[in-house]
Amino acid sequence: MELVILGSGSAFQEGAQVVRNPAGYALVLGRRVVLFDFGFGNLRQLWRAGLSAGDVSDVFLSHRHPDHCGDLVALLFYFKYDGRPKSGELTVWGPKGIREFVRRIQTAYAPWAEPKDYKLRIRELNGNGRAETRESGVEWMPVPHPTPSVAYRFLYKGKSFVYSGDTGYCPALADFAAGADLFALECTVPERERMDGHLTPKLALATLEASGCKKGLLMHLSPKSESEARRLAPKGTLFARDLMRVRV
Repeated sequence: MELVILGSGSAFQEGAQVVRNPAGYALVLGRRVVLFDFGFGNLRQLWRAGLSAGDVSDVFLSHRHPDHCGDLVALLFYFKYDGRPKSGELTVWGPKGIREFVRRIQTAYAPWAEPKDYKLRIRELNGNGRAETRESGVEWMPVPHPTPSVAYRFLYKGKSFVYSGDTGYCPALADFAAGADLFALECTVPERERMDGHLTPKLALATLEASGCKKGLLMHLSPKSESEARRLAPKGTLFARDLMRVRV
């Protein structure tokens, strides 16, 4: 597996010296690509990374905030006119409310977001769970955020990738990510601006340590949180940046 980072930033980046795209992560599995969140602007980022939208088989959405799912409609629009999923279907996974959310997108943009010559499947997730998806597996758990949100653990050929999405402090998340080959964890706000539903560098680094993951990647970064995290992080901690690639 190889993780390609389409968007490493938080929702808004005004005033930043280096502007990061909102959340978007592409996991490359041979000739197949699965997406973890797909915030606004990430369809173009996918192409900038040299990846084909037609190779996307699954979109795992952590929650329904626009900076995490804003380009889902762009992907559906593209598949309506200029491309198709090569697998013949696209599966969108997400927390409670995702089925109605996709239906409303299709209604709002009708007929331009409706599937053409492929099958669109929606998997609405409740509580903790696990499913098999082709030659891989996926597990999920709810995490604390102002809207229903889930973290994912993706399993492929003996390797595991954990994606937190947006989350507040949650000790169970470290257990969920235990021993992961790569744990991508949000780190949005500095300590002085602590808020519910997001992690500070101290809390994010404590979660990475408690998980015992092989590689820890801090993501969903703001200029302030990155600066603080770099002062505190142990050697070997990875910091996400747009179009960065990480082997899992």
